[in-house]
Amino acid sequence: MAITAYESSPGFADADILVIVYVLGIILARAGSKGLPGKCVRPLLGRPMMAYTFDHAQASQRLSAIVVSTDSEPAKDLAKSAGLEVIDRPAELADDQATVDSAARHAVTAWEAIHHQRIDAVALLYANIPLRGDKLIDRAIQRLVDTGADSVRSVVAVSKQHPDWLHKLDGDRLTQFRSNSIYRRQDLEPLYYHDGAAVIVTRESLFAALGDPDNHQAFWGSDRRAIIQQAQDAVDVDDANDLILAESLLRSQQNSLNPSTHAIDMAHHTISPNEKAFVIAEIGVNHDGQLGQAIMLIDEAVQAGADAVKFQVFKAATLVTPDASTAIYQQDSLGVQSQHDMLAKLELTREDFRHLKAYCDRKEIVFLATPFSEDDLTFLIEMNVPAIKLASTDFTNRPLLEAAIQVNIPLILSTGACIAEEIDETIAHLKTRGVLDRSIIMHCVSCYPTPMHAINLRGIRTLQQKYDCLVGLSDHTTSLDTGALARAVGAVVIEKHMTFDCDATGPDHATSLNPDDFGQYITRLREAELALGLGQLGMSEIEADVRSMARKSIVASRSIPAGHVLSRADLVLKRPGTGIAPQFLEKLIGCKARIDIAPDTLLAGEMLE
Repeated sequence: MAITAYESSPGFADADILVIVYVLGIILARAGSKGLPGKCVRPLLGRPMMAYTFDHAQASQRLSAIVVSTDSEPAKDLAKSAGLEVIDRPAELADDQATVDSAARHAVTAWEAIHHQRIDAVALLYANIPLRGDKLIDRAIQRLVDTGADSVRSVVAVSKQHPDWLHKLDGDRLTQFRSNSIYRRQDLEPLYYHDGAAVIVTRESLFAALGDPDNHQAFWGSDRRAIIQQAQDAVDVDDANDLILAESLLRSQQNSLNPSTHAIDMAHHTISPNEKAFVIAEIGVNHDGQLGQAIMLIDEAVQAGADAVKFQVFKAATLVTPDASTAIYQQDSLGVQSQHDMLAKLELTREDFRHLKAYCDRKEIVFLATPFSEDDLTFLIEMNVPAIKLASTDFTNRPLLEAAIQVNIPLILSTGACIAEEIDETIAHLKTRGVLDRSIIMHCVSCYPTPMHAINLRGIRTLQQKYDCLVGLSDHTTSLDTGALARAVGAVVIEKHMTFDCDATGPDHATSLNPDDFGQYITRLREAELALGLGQLGMSEIEADVRSMARKSIVASRSIPAGHVLSRADLVLKRPGTGIAPQFLEKLIGCKARIDIAPDTLLAGEMLE
């Protein structure tokens, strides 16, 4: 039974109709791929490729349910983490000989058996297509309903690869593929290719194809319609070149919406607005010059869930002059006037740092450190650190910055106590040197501790928007919520001091969190990330039960005999929402009842003609 357009009023009462009320979105993600192995779960701008198709499906207003059909264990895990139902695809439907329609029928049959709900149509969504035109899925479903077709596919106009401009080769001799004398592109016959971004097929056509097993296109039915996209609206990723093109188009698309969607890979972590924030436990000098204490703080950072620990590498003799004084907050907490004397007690040896780096590697937590001289920087590079973090005090230290730029690894720079012109000048230099795309600018207030009224978290967004860069927060507050709040305004890296005792003697203990509080700090940050979500609009899977229970369907208000032509008085809207949706009410007026319909019966397409 084909879907007949409701708009075709002439003779409508005599036509067969099927009201589409249940469309199952099937995300197809096969593990095997000869051109690009594991492509569906490969990173693309910091996210698994298939996550973009998840976004498209979950943003749809017309999909009634979504499943992921896959034989890939990583794909299954990703689907479940996105709240999507998984249909295990058997091996015989997962090799490169299996047809798409076979996998789709398997998914439909499995889903209907689980949910006891018959679907009306399917939307086939390939997980290796990370771009789709705006609201493409919903527009394609609407085209199916409006036209009464068997299928609707997204297509793109053929351009320079038009058959009239193609040639065959006999050796090196060119022969026209199709004889013609067309010179101008605008004179070419309009032809289109299927870009794979959306395939909407009625259930009837999908299963009718079983009667023609040798025709692998039979499932599209006899009435096949198209919805036109632009070439840049979709990329079917099959090889490395496609991946590069998709990344370029996605970056351009995202940058038009959000100026800070760059991504940096660092020690098996991707730093991006689309990923979890990278959390650095700043041990700094809170080890009090004791290697054993530094090791125990690493253990606590691992236990708390930090991604990295960070130390400070310096020699007091080369960092400060003998008569340099301490800051007021240091004098108040330490009673020490000499900065040199204070720092000398907090030094660790080069051998200590090598030991700490090896220990971090064993504990699978990233080792970072801040150098305070070019000699310190050289030492860190020799230890093969994955990034260089420069302190706020060196944000304008051009020789040290230039030396760090020479190393082809990510840069993390803090802006504490910088005036606006200094931030402008340093970031302009990073742009000129072509390294801003591998830099993370840390919003920072150099006050220890920083009161909440002074933290100015909106500065994170200002940095993002003004400089089009990745931005983090170096947090010197004592609040357990600051990291979560910073993430909400776009911070991709959170750095926070950690200590065993906030009341201990030392320059940074008072602005730090103890291990229990640091664990809470990260927990609240991760909860905030869960609450932020992906930003898409539309129904989520967890709303499906309430949707079907609380929405209304078109119901018979009284007994309706077979042959009766429906009027408005015959119809009422009642719960549940598992029948024909209320928006089709006017379309049903004038239809003829095919069978006797009892009062309070949810109407269905097969009851009417």
